[in-house]
Amino acid sequence: MEETRLKRIYLGLAASVLLAVSSFPSYAGQWKQDTEGWKYENDDHTFLQNQWFRDYDGKWYYLESDGYMSANCMTPDGYVTGADGAWIEGLGQSKDQAVLPWQYQTFLGKGLDVTWSEFQKRTRTYSIKQVQEFKKAGVSHVRIRVQDDISTELLVLLDMQITDCLKNGIIPVIAYQAHEFKTDPTKENMDHVTEWWSQIAEHFKDASHLLAFDLMIESSDAINKLPDTLNEMYEQTVAAIRKTNPDRIIMISPRLRSDPNYLSELKIPSAHNGYLMAEWHFYASGPDKANEKKLWTTGTDAEKKLITDKIQTALAWQQQTGIPTWVGAWMPGNYNKGNTYSVEEQTVFAGFMTKALSDAGIPFAVNADTKYYNAAENTWISSMQPVFKTIFQ
Repeated sequence: MEETRLKRIYLGLAASVLLAVSSFPSYAGQWKQDTEGWKYENDDHTFLQNQWFRDYDGKWYYLESDGYMSANCMTPDGYVTGADGAWIEGLGQSKDQAVLPWQYQTFLGKGLDVTWSEFQKRTRTYSIKQVQEFKKAGVSHVRIRVQDDISTELLVLLDMQITDCLKNGIIPVIAYQAHEFKTDPTKENMDHVTEWWSQIAEHFKDASHLLAFDLMIESSDAINKLPDTLNEMYEQTVAAIRKTNPDRIIMISPRLRSDPNYLSELKIPSAHNGYLMAEWHFYASGPDKANEKKLWTTGTDAEKKLITDKIQTALAWQQQTGIPTWVGAWMPGNYNKGNTYSVEEQTVFAGFMTKALSDAGIPFAVNADTKYYNAAENTWISSMQPVFKTIFQ
């Protein structure tokens, strides 16, 4: 009965898409390319914006608010375009096609770590408006951090948030805290992580393949010194997830707070099935004016090299293993440790980080949504807009 209902929903969605796009008028004009991308110019020298366009090849293309063709991303109405800009039919819906990791990497783009399902205070203030506002502001994906055990309430909340994201053009990634395992990595706590993910996997087995599973928010605490135990957990948990999700993207991260210098210690799970990515991060709690490992004062060559060296390490590992990576968290200021960087200083740091990662083709999530958006009032935090816009616009 449930399968029949899902099929009807899928067919209904497909029909609505066809009706919607069939209602668009025909345009006479031509494609034009500049250094930023492709636009479609009408005969009256105006450019198509905020709409779908069917070209002579029969394919549909989406023109963004600035007139440029969407490519390798989700559109504001929840559909997906490929590298050539053409609509990938069905992707983003229930029981859709699998997405290869390298393609998924290009889809992710720039995102935010979100606390919607992490703390009760945040879950109470969540609304679909946040998703819509994030999409308008240039956010391509969200990393939904979760710390609680599985419950009906948690699954209902995640269902709502993931549905809201997919319908509004944002890619969702579920990331688990796994606190007990990190601080006390016993076999019992390892099994708890595996069981948690097994239940999540069963619940979301028919969800769009744009939903990914990030097995741990951060590999830290006691697990830092136990790389073999960490790898054992990944092997066991990936195998369990594959029983219900054979081709969903799963992400694993290295030890020592997900430091890319330890990517080489990761043992690739035998059940990866070709749908595996690695999450790593740096400056997750921001830069520091004294700590030499993440030093940032004015952006000296040496300070910039700390950043680019880690990016190069990740790129080398990608090339060696054939497994793409993603930065799951970085923070423009040391908000949790004194907040000693001015907005202007944060903007300089954010500008360099954004460019360095973007130039390397590595997507990233910024930590975290609460620094830029007031969920209780559904408004952007105006004082942080210079930093946010430096990253997302």
